[in-house]
Amino acid sequence: MQTMYGIEMQVPSGKLPGFYAQVIHKIGDHVNVFDREELLFIVANEEECEKLTAILEKADMLGEFFPLLYLPADASLTHFEDVGFVSASEQRYLYADRVALFRFADQAEKEQDRWAALQQLTEHLLGSIPASSDSLASYILDRSLTDLAEGIAKRYGVSLHWLHRGEN
Repeated sequence: MQTMYGIEMQVPSGKLPGFYAQVIHKIGDHVNVFDREELLFIVANEEECEKLTAILEKADMLGEFFPLLYLPADASLTHFEDVGFVSASEQRYLYADRVALFRFADQAEKEQDRWAALQQLTEHLLGSIPASSDSLASYILDRSLTDLAEGIAKRYGVSLHWLHRGEN
């Protein structure tokens, strides 16, 4: 899961269309934009975020800032529209301040206990990212449910490793 930054461009009324085109051109020349969704520019690191912010501030076009999590293509999701969006290029993002991600912490714990905890958690999950050759499966839930998830895990004698807790 990669952290990304979304910065919204606000187009001021009363400006000539050429002004907007100049700003877009300047962004293209100076910022490595990873993706875009309408007026939301998505960049992959803080350096690009700072460059984009400076250009938009100077043009008086800086809108909202959104910390994002870039989802792998194999992630499965439910209720996605509440916590994320799909860009024009078909990439999926989660609003980082709305979700939490975890894995089961200790594979030495009993498999049936992890399975039982996961069954109890399933009704609260927004989605999951399958295991890969270098990582265990990850689970996505609303950030307000981290205490509930911890309580369920404790009830079944398993522990959770938090990859992201929903803070900005």
